[in-house]
Amino acid sequence: MLETIQQSVKHHDQYQIEIKLDYELHADQKTRYQIATYFFVPQSLGVTPQTYPKQTFYQDVQSHIRLKTPSLNLREFTEGERSPLCIIEKMVRNTEWLSDADAHAQLVTQMKLLSAMLKSALREHFILIQRRVAEVQATPHGKTHYLVHNLVDEFITEAARVTERYRALLADFNLPNVPPAVFTAFIFTDESLSILIEESAVEMFQIVDEYLKKTNREDYKHALSELTARETKYRKTRGYESILVEGSDNETYLYRASILKKYASSVLFLNTDVKPDGQYLEQLILSLAAGLAMIFATAVAFYFQNIYGNFTLPFFIALVIGYMFKDRIKEISRIVFAKRLEAYLFDRRIIIRTTEGQHRLGTLREKVRFISEDDVPLSVLRARNRDHITEISNEGRGEYIICYTKEIELQIKNAEKVLPGFPEITGVNDILRFDIRHFLNKMAEPIQERFVIRDGELTSLMCHKVYHVNLVSRYKTVQPGVNKENRHLRLILDQAGIRSIQEVHA
Repeated sequence: MLETIQQSVKHHDQYQIEIKLDYELHADQKTRYQIATYFFVPQSLGVTPQTYPKQTFYQDVQSHIRLKTPSLNLREFTEGERSPLCIIEKMVRNTEWLSDADAHAQLVTQMKLLSAMLKSALREHFILIQRRVAEVQATPHGKTHYLVHNLVDEFITEAARVTERYRALLADFNLPNVPPAVFTAFIFTDESLSILIEESAVEMFQIVDEYLKKTNREDYKHALSELTARETKYRKTRGYESILVEGSDNETYLYRASILKKYASSVLFLNTDVKPDGQYLEQLILSLAAGLAMIFATAVAFYFQNIYGNFTLPFFIALVIGYMFKDRIKEISRIVFAKRLEAYLFDRRIIIRTTEGQHRLGTLREKVRFISEDDVPLSVLRARNRDHITEISNEGRGEYIICYTKEIELQIKNAEKVLPGFPEITGVNDILRFDIRHFLNKMAEPIQERFVIRDGELTSLMCHKVYHVNLVSRYKTVQPGVNKENRHLRLILDQAGIRSIQEVHA
C-alpha cells in the first residue's frame, strides 16, 4: 500500500463489510487523496441504475471519520511523557486542578485517551506476536522463539502496572469537591481498562496454548488465568455489572462493553456536516441550457416574423415548433453539460471539524455513478482480471459497474491549539460500513441438491450456491506527490449474506 494511505477490510456482521482507510497527515501541510472503488456486480443480481439509485447507495453506507489513535507501546504507558496515565498523575499532583474548569475537561480527555490508546497498543502487540510466530514457522524446523516469550511476559507485566497505577488514583478523585463528570470518567475508564485487560488475556491464552512449547505453556496459562480471575473479581468488588456469567445470555456484559468502547473512542471522533455538493454549478448548467434553448426559440420567432409578418399562420406554426424544440433543447443541453462536467461534480460535501465543531480540519467530497466499462481505467480492469469462468457465470451478459469516488483534503494548523492535550496526531481514519442486503434480493437458494453415482447407487450431495462481487479500489495521493495503487477484493455472497472476503493478488 501507499505509505500515505492504509486500508483494512473485515466483516462487521453478516450483512456489512467494514472498510477502514487511514489518511496520513503532515503537520501544517495540506494533504489530498482520491479513492475510487469500483463494484463489479453480476447482472444476474439485478442491481441496476433503476433498481439501485444513488440515494439507496448512500442509505447503505455508514461513515465515521475520526482521528487516528496516537501510538504508544505498552511500556510507554507507565514510563513515557506522552502517556495519558502519566499526564493524569502529573495533573492531580497540582491541587489547583480542583478549581480549574479547563483542567477538568483535560482530565476527561486524557482518561478517554488512555482507554483508546491502550486498546490500540494491545492490538499492535498481538500483531507483533503473530508476526514473530510466522517468522518462526517460515524457518526450517522452526521452534517458538524466545522473542514470543518476551512479548507474553511484557503483556502480563505491563497490564498489571497500568491498572495498578491507574487504580491508585481513586483517592484523588473520590473527593467531595471533584466534579461529577470527572469522577464518572474515572469510573468508566476504570471498568473499560479491566474489560480490555481481561479480553486481551483470553486472546493471549489462546496464542500460548497453540504456539508455545509445553514446558512454558502451563506456567503462562496459569499466569493468564490468574490475571483474568483477578480482573473479574475486581469488577465484582467495585460493583461493575460487566461480569461474564455461565448459563446467562450476558446481555449486560455486551451492552456495557460496547458503551464503554464508544465512550473511550468518542474523544477521537470528528464532527461532520453533510451538505449537497455542486449546487451552484448545477444551477449554472441549468441556466446555460435554458439560455441555449431560448436563443433557438427566439431566432426561429424572429426569422418567421421577418419573412411572414405578425399574426400570420406560418408565424403561429413557427412559434409552436420553436416552443416544442426549446423544451427538448434545454433538457439535452443539460444532459450534455452535466456529462462533460461529471468529473468535477460530486453528490455530497462533508465538512470535517473537531468534536466541538470549532475548528475546521478538512473537506470530503463523494459521488457514486453507474459507469460503462469504457470509462474504467485500464489499470483497474487489469486488477479486475476476469477469466473465462467469470464470463460464463455471468451468462455472457457482463457486469454492472458502480464507481464510488471520494476526494478528501486535510490540514491541521496549530495542532496544539486545535487539539489541546493530544499526543501527536499522524493521521485520520475514515471508517465506512457498507450494507450488501440490496445485492441479495435476486439470489437463488443457498443450498442446492445434486446427485452422483457411487458404487452403482445414487448419492445425494448438498452444494452451496455463491455469487462473487469484485471490488477494486484505486488510491491516489495528490499532495504531497502523486502516487497510485490498486487493490482487489472479492466478496463471496449467498442469500444469507457474506460468506467470506478474499484479497485477490495479480
